[in-house]
Amino acid sequence: MANESYRSPRVRTIGLGIGLFVVLLILVCSLSQGVKWAGVALLFLPERLGLAEPVHRAEVTPIDMQTSPLQVSFPEAQAYHVYTSDYELLVISDELARSDAPAWLTVIRSETGARVQVAILGRGLMPYDSPLAAGRPVLAMQIEHAGSYVLDFPTRKATMTIVPDRTTGREAAIFAAFAVQLAVLAAPLAVALYRRESRLRGLLRARRRSSREKFARIRDLGRPSDRPPEDR
Repeated sequence: MANESYRSPRVRTIGLGIGLFVVLLILVCSLSQGVKWAGVALLFLPERLGLAEPVHRAEVTPIDMQTSPLQVSFPEAQAYHVYTSDYELLVISDELARSDAPAWLTVIRSETGARVQVAILGRGLMPYDSPLAAGRPVLAMQIEHAGSYVLDFPTRKATMTIVPDRTTGREAAIFAAFAVQLAVLAAPLAVALYRRESRLRGLLRARRRSSREKFARIRDLGRPSDRPPEDR
């Protein structure tokens, strides 16, 4: 009986530890998506001001990288980003960006055989990146003509996602709008904290004044009387 009552808390403790670890792992793995969804809320003002245009799910093209080369249709001539959440691809892209090496993706127009220039992005995750694609953008390209293109890349068990790029060149204005929104949201909290701090300071001043007054009364009571002693 003693052994059973001793082991049971240890099993519960181990189970609780494993559960907390799993929850923490899930939070860490979903951190990037959380940052991007928070950015979606902050993009409310930039979109209303015309500083950013939202990306819709129908415009996002996920690609299974187990087959290459692959033919992909680009419905519009515009800038695109290539997203991935594959750890090895993220590391490779960062190393290529530091060494000024060519990108691991080749894009060729099917009709003319013209090659599209693909640039490697050296930046990390930004809050204005699209949450409709897993990971972060690692490549950028400009499609000059809508139509069919052949994509050639190293095959692997991973997914890359092609997303329209509607933020490049507007980053400063978007961050300025972010700052304005955060300031507006933080203003009521700052006012409440200021008022609370003012009340606390007023209470402290009142207590100090009360303490000084009590001390002065006690001091006055302890002083000898200035009147001459009465004749007995």
